[in-house]
Amino acid sequence: MTRFVGHGREQVTTADELTSVEDHLQAILASLPRQDPIELTTLDSLGLVLGADVVSHTTLPPFANAAMDGYAVVASDIAAATVDRPVRLPVVGEVLAGAPTTPQVGTGRVVRIMTGAPVPHGADAVVPVETTSDADGEVAFHRPAAAGDHVRLPGEDMQPGQVLLKAGRRVQPADIALLAAAGVARVLCVPPPRVVVLSSGDELVQATREPGPGQIRDSNGPMLSSMVRAAGGIPFTTGIVPDDRKALMYAFDTNLGHADLFVCTGGASAGTRDLLPDVIGAMGEVATAKVAMRPGMPQIRGLISGTPVIGLPGNPVSAFVSFEVFVRPAIRRLQGRRDLARPVVSARATQDLRGAPDKRHFVRVRLARESDGWTATPTGAQGSHMVSSISAADGLAVVPEDVEAVRAGEQVRVQVLVDG
Repeated sequence: MTRFVGHGREQVTTADELTSVEDHLQAILASLPRQDPIELTTLDSLGLVLGADVVSHTTLPPFANAAMDGYAVVASDIAAATVDRPVRLPVVGEVLAGAPTTPQVGTGRVVRIMTGAPVPHGADAVVPVETTSDADGEVAFHRPAAAGDHVRLPGEDMQPGQVLLKAGRRVQPADIALLAAAGVARVLCVPPPRVVVLSSGDELVQATREPGPGQIRDSNGPMLSSMVRAAGGIPFTTGIVPDDRKALMYAFDTNLGHADLFVCTGGASAGTRDLLPDVIGAMGEVATAKVAMRPGMPQIRGLISGTPVIGLPGNPVSAFVSFEVFVRPAIRRLQGRRDLARPVVSARATQDLRGAPDKRHFVRVRLARESDGWTATPTGAQGSHMVSSISAADGLAVVPEDVEAVRAGEQVRVQVLVDG
């Protein structure tokens, strides 16, 4: 069933109709606004997506410099040098890295030079020190050199006007080095999305409290906040919100100012206390769906004042799997990233993996690398309340909708969950 509600508008499809995983994901992605780039320091841009090309305004290297410790020479002076008949030349000076001035090198003379030091005027090659021998103020060259040997030329790394990094690239540590070398202090980046996590339920208490009769600790809130951070977002939390219409509306209203996305857990089904769809619909637009997946069939998506809302089931495993399938790609899209999906490997099932009629079954598995490839072993009982099954998992084996079971020994596609 898909139900659209917004300020008095409602459209209901048949209750038996299931929405595909792909259709629900695409509907979520289509609802996401474009994040405007902001200017950040180069160091703060690490891991973010560039919002504009970064163009060089400098020449690098800015001057010809030595690629090796050795001697700056006129190459023609040692053209006849051999091991048996070395050419001996006097050393008339030394140039260190950072030297503001350099001695002149004329024919028949050499200057000792260090890596990175500017090549003296008149010299056209650098001979590595380990290929020479020196004594009494002279150095013996045992082989010839060609002009340009071991000399880094101005501009061979970058030149003014050159595009260093293209828009859409995710900044890596090596890129920070490139930007620093170019003297780029600030860049335009897509900011990390601010994601407000809302846990609702009268039965919930904080994880640090002892539950009373009929109560349970809120594991979804901390889990989803940490998953937001791992996906590259900045998590905020409303705390635990009771199953109360006014309390839910207040939680949304007071967090709109710093939310690029709301992620809600609980209240997504059809129970009498599942108020989330009605609250979102009263404040904006909402669509509820039965998605053809297990766990995680009941799903919500909506908009409140232009801010997208994703509602997940309350069972911890259902919330975890739903986050992986729908929320993580949304957070990455908000970051401007193109790689939305988890990496997938093919693994050999060590046990039968049961399918779910007309639904895509996401089975929590432990991956292991064997000599003949990957293996996937279920982490234990697969109930949607079994928190231990997700803690032990580093993959989600995907049993397609039309498959009754993946038998032991058969290959199955596994989404790899491990970050870093």
